[in-house]
Amino acid sequence: MKALKTDADARVPGDCGYHLNLSGTYLRWADLRGADFSFADFKGSDFANANLKGTVLRGADLSGARNLTPEQVQEAVIDDATVLPDDIKAALNGAREHG
Repeated sequence: MKALKTDADARVPGDCGYHLNLSGTYLRWADLRGADFSFADFKGSDFANANLKGTVLRGADLSGARNLTPEQVQEAVIDDATVLPDDIKAALNGAREHG
């Protein structure tokens, strides 16, 4: 499993200045309910069956995330700064147009 680390040099105006690097992390079946992962880097992480209900992903980078579903993202707290995989963006935009 990949070690967790922060990157205090990668700052975005208005955030706390710390970015959790979880890129490539195995998060299958993880219970992440209610956790705050604002501005975290999840590039390439595996989210199969992870529980994201109420998980704060504002400004998080989920590009390249594997096994992430639109349903998981809909249960999480995201914002315009959250970077989603293209397939998830397309699915969520399609759901908005048809819903």
